[in-house]
Amino acid sequence: MRNGIAGLMALLCLTAMGVAAAGDKVVVIVNEANSQAVTAADLKNMYTDNVISWANNQPIALYDIPVAAGARKVFSEKVLGASPEEAAREWANRKITNTAKNPPKTVKEELVPKSVASDPNAIGYVSKSVAEGKAGIKIIMTLE
Repeated sequence: MRNGIAGLMALLCLTAMGVAAAGDKVVVIVNEANSQAVTAADLKNMYTDNVISWANNQPIALYDIPVAAGARKVFSEKVLGASPEEAAREWANRKITNTAKNPPKTVKEELVPKSVASDPNAIGYVSKSVAEGKAGIKIIMTLE
């Protein structure tokens, strides 16, 4: 009983700090109308400001989530090869030096699927549990 309560308390503390629950994967989502294939390299280029438009020349609408979110940690480390804080500093530097071409919009994780569903040029990432069952989006990549 004591171990069960301690485990539950630890899980609650981790969740409160923005760490994704164990086993929850991170997924990359696009609008369901988007048919362009996206590789891991493409995704990195999009989120590092090297690619700013889709193959049809439409601007990419990037969605990011807050630095403290567990899904942001997984995404930043797996895709960008940096911590969320390092990635955020890089974007801040681009904005300050006026060299940012396509900065992402940062919104709460729960809002990303709705935002992506409403824009055919949008791409974002969230915990799989946040994306499941949402209309207007499709999962194009899973990160573990």
